[in-house]
Amino acid sequence: MDIGKKGWLIGSAAGVVLIGGGLWFFVAKAPAPAPAPVAAVATAAPAAAAPAESLPTLENSDEWTRAKADGISGDARFKDWLKTANLLSRWAAAVNIVASGKVPADALSFLRPRRKFVPLSKDGRWAVAAASYARYDAVADAFASIDVPAAAAFFAAARPLLDRAWSALGEGSGDVLDGTARAARELLSAPTVPDRAELRPSEKGIVYTYADDALEARSPAQKQLMRMGRRNQLNIQSKIRELALAVGVPETKLR
Repeated sequence: MDIGKKGWLIGSAAGVVLIGGGLWFFVAKAPAPAPAPVAAVATAAPAAAAPAESLPTLENSDEWTRAKADGISGDARFKDWLKTANLLSRWAAAVNIVASGKVPADALSFLRPRRKFVPLSKDGRWAVAAASYARYDAVADAFASIDVPAAAAFFAAARPLLDRAWSALGEGSGDVLDGTARAARELLSAPTVPDRAELRPSEKGIVYTYADDALEARSPAQKQLMRMGRRNQLNIQSKIRELALAVGVPETKLR
């Protein structure tokens, strides 16, 4: 796979999929609130239930999503993620694609790095230059800036819309929680590699692959995460694991 041309994609996927996926776990698995105490006076009238919030349609949910998600992170780069269209549908599509080990190019193209891939050559051997890894620092840092309770509250409110977005994908089995679990496990399974891991260039030097066949045999989704650089990969994977374990997901389900 072309490291230079496609390496930006998993940064997008990790940010959106795991923000959505990890926190979807958080919301779905959160314990139910404790029951209210029995009224001391038996004849007291019960309190009126708070009216359910009126949700927009999925097709018209972007403005609602931006308003509800505004407090999730103060990072300006995270707010940039909210400027794209069809936010919830993009999230569902990205989860589904990463869960299958692929790269969600169309769903997350708005997060493409501006700087180009830079290879490093020394003594006839090729590796990824540090500047290429640095292209993904903003995505990884914005992901790390997320306020989990605020994000959990958002996804609790957005859950019906996310259900609709997932259903619209036409998946024949499982649900959005199953897909999220598979996507998280897929990315957590990516091995870390040395930042100077040797590459194998094509004849024209345009496409670079891992010289280690075992690394190159990894799924496209895992390889793109690996190509974000050790620092960014470990930060993202740590956040994934933190979110999953916080909601009681057994460690065995993340392996």
